Amino acid sequence: MEYHKVTLEDGKWVRPLLEATNYKTCEFAFANIYMWAELYHTYIGEYQGYALVRNIGRTHHHFLYPVGGDNLKAVLTECIEDAKAGGKTPMIYSIPESQLPRIEAAMPGVFHFGTERKNDDYLYLASDLANLPGKPYQKKRNHVSRFLKEHPDYTFEAISPENIEMVKEFNQIWGAMYDADNPGLEGEHGAIVRVLDHFFELGLVGGLLRDGDKPLAFCYGSKLNDEVLCTHVEKAYHEVNGAYAMINREFARMYGQDVTYINREDDLGEEGLRKAKLSYRPAMLAKKYFAVLKREAPAYPPERTEE
Repeated sequence: MEYHKVTLEDGKWVRPLLEATNYKTCEFAFANIYMWAELYHTYIGEYQGYALVRNIGRTHHHFLYPVGGDNLKAVLTECIEDAKAGGKTPMIYSIPESQLPRIEAAMPGVFHFGTERKNDDYLYLASDLANLPGKPYQKKRNHVSRFLKEHPDYTFEAISPENIEMVKEFNQIWGAMYDADNPGLEGEHGAIVRVLDHFFELGLVGGLLRDGDKPLAFCYGSKLNDEVLCTHVEKAYHEVNGAYAMINREFARMYGQDVTYINREDDLGEEGLRKAKLSYRPAMLAKKYFAVLKREAPAYPPERTEE
């Protein structure tokens, strides 16, 4: 089969296959695939009705768990053979727990399965993020109250053709202010620029928080399916009290009314990020499994970004 670089046109045939799975993790959002495609050296192709998403690493070919089609053994065998042909080791990533028995039934004893806590996605009830109910969310409501006190004339508006340039400018300023503190953010910054240049073609939704003409924060995401909305990016000035709490709440209020969950993605194993995400009391943590050939099973799977 043939692969090609991920394009906007691929969304027309890949997105319906992704949405039909009802999987809950962020890797199954086409906007997410497109966003990280340059950084992860991502290619895409079709095989027997499946969408195959392949990331090329230094030692591995990383394949997103295939979606579509009805011959799991055939498509997994294709992944193995493709990696071998390229002199790489195959690895399947972001496998939902529900699919492990299917893989084992299709190819008994072939794969070693594993998971890492840092890769779990945080799913929240959309109503909780929108309303911050009860005692568990008292501190969050306090952050929002402080923001409202200091910015009584704030506005939160949908990202639109009229304000997208302001969002892009804010992203540039934010990157200049904070990227130096975390070298890992440089790659993310380029991925965000890639998405903002094609925001509407990707079917994204988002919001801009500002005080008068001054932007304070923005965020965007996309629907994984009828049940889950995924927040892909959220940026705010660190110095603005309550800005993150406010944009989180407003995004949920504007876009979370017709879904059950909002997926705020994983914590990358960062202690501060984990603490912040747990403080919002997730309804569930969605595990993502990886699969490697048993004879090649590593103690820890190589990260796509490390290759």
